[in-house]
Amino acid sequence: MFAYVETGVNLATIGGVAAWSFDLAHWGVAGQGRTEAAAVAELERLTGQPVDVVVERIDGDERAFDRDRMPATAAERAITMAILAAARSETLALFDAATDEQLDWEDPHRHPNNSASGQTPRQLFQHIADTESRDYLPALGLARREPTEDLRTELAASAVHVRAELLALPDHPLSNISGGEEWTTVKLLRRLAWHERGQLATIRQLLQGARPSAGR
Repeated sequence: MFAYVETGVNLATIGGVAAWSFDLAHWGVAGQGRTEAAAVAELERLTGQPVDVVVERIDGDERAFDRDRMPATAAERAITMAILAAARSETLALFDAATDEQLDWEDPHRHPNNSASGQTPRQLFQHIADTESRDYLPALGLARREPTEDLRTELAASAVHVRAELLALPDHPLSNISGGEEWTTVKLLRRLAWHERGQLATIRQLLQGARPSAGR
């Protein structure tokens, strides 16, 4: 498996390292760590595949690989939307099954390095919608969606908005540089495929640790 490594990024940790796979079988999968070796090892653990070579390295937050600047294939578009549909189905199921107490429970032992994602399940659910509709899409120059007050409605509507924007993407690659950040069509697809699944892993852990309570 080929890996693409970026250093100095603010994803799971501030100023960390991420090792990405662009293989369709592992689309949107990234290993993260404090060092390149740790990030690559995590990518191997997540995919169950050895990394044969690091094809490309970049340094600095929100840059793009040369691979990101290539046209997105029909398969990359399709797998992204399939991943998003499956993830949002789980997101809504978890939200619907949680009590208000569980949604607002904060793990006293959790100290995330990136506080922007939030501490409670409710904040993380909100972060999912904020990121896709008001961060990633506008970063590529696509339509920003204004939030709705009800979080359950927001999660469902945001998914519809993202899908519509992806279906409307032109065949030629888009690119946008704003505030020192570089975004492309392929980068948008892989980041969307990565983001919600990563948040869900944290949400599941928090909900399992939350005290059980009756009725919402």
